[in-house]
Amino acid sequence: MKHLRSALPLVLIVSLLGSRPAQATKYAGEFLKIPVGARAIGMGGGFTAVADDASAPYWNPAGMVYLPYREVTAQHDWRFGDLLVHDYLGGVMPLGGETGKKAALGVTLIRLSTDDIPVTPRPGDLKPGEFLDYGADGQPGTFDFGEGDGKWEVGERLLIPPDRIFMASSYDAAGMISYARQHGPHWAYGLNLKFVHSSIPDTIPGQHVTSWGAGLDGGLLYMPTDAITLSASAHDLTTTYIAWSNGTHEQISPTLDTGIGVNFFPAPRHAITWGFDLAWGFERRSLDSEISLGGQTWDIRTGLEYWYANMVALRAGAYGKDLTLGAGVRYKQFGADYAVSITRFFASDNPDFPSDTSFDPSQLISIGWSW
Repeated sequence: MKHLRSALPLVLIVSLLGSRPAQATKYAGEFLKIPVGARAIGMGGGFTAVADDASAPYWNPAGMVYLPYREVTAQHDWRFGDLLVHDYLGGVMPLGGETGKKAALGVTLIRLSTDDIPVTPRPGDLKPGEFLDYGADGQPGTFDFGEGDGKWEVGERLLIPPDRIFMASSYDAAGMISYARQHGPHWAYGLNLKFVHSSIPDTIPGQHVTSWGAGLDGGLLYMPTDAITLSASAHDLTTTYIAWSNGTHEQISPTLDTGIGVNFFPAPRHAITWGFDLAWGFERRSLDSEISLGGQTWDIRTGLEYWYANMVALRAGAYGKDLTLGAGVRYKQFGADYAVSITRFFASDNPDFPSDTSFDPSQLISIGWSW
């Protein structure tokens, strides 16, 4: 009976996910699904059960209680070469407490941005002479739909002068306040209160369309032994609501990550950690998911981490169809990690995505400080 009571938080998470609102917006808040932390990414994102550093609020806030010291981690990520910039800053502070009742607080900032976006007039604002009014087929003299009507149609070549095009920037950002607590010697749970904000350029120079939203994440850890950890982490647990300045509203659909982490110590000064995550989706995004059934999808994230003398680490993994590699160093209170993600390495021959392997690898660096 005691174990059944302990498992009630997991039952509650699954129940809430199963009752998500039908009006959740597909692909809303997509930037929140970009993984963080060079250590976690080097392990292929199999990190939900491993999360024991300052990236824990993102992966599983419950993991914060296992940090024995204060820690701050900063990340800079060049995604697809330098097409996007992804930054992360996170801090975790243990609050102490009795054995089996320790607690921790966390604060997180995430930002995804891109610059130098060419913004052109809207189709309805194009003037005569800024396009070839040849109709949908793009050929003059065929008298097809749209030819000579003075309005731009899809297929008509654009001739927009440079003074009608301006460059702008766009960004998405999120901030989280996190709390975690142990529930006896085997269980831990955590929550994130999350705020999101986005800004995209309008067609008027200097004007942007912005949004604000808020939601909750929740995480659980269960450690049956010191070597094995089981996990569940629900993002946007109650469906994150977003309101845009143009009157549009969106809702981010919940997702669930379940995982296992296993620690091995094959010899003195040598340690190996294996992490495995199964990412559950409920948005009917079956086009490129590894497993799909009806409206539900599953993706696999897994990887290994090897430490020598707790000073030098090597990592490798598979984040879905991407190959990830990484390395790390630790010296006293300082740590640095590097990871590279090779896009769709394990699906380069998929005919449905003939050109997506042309993206440059994503590289990121994380720097941590503990005290």
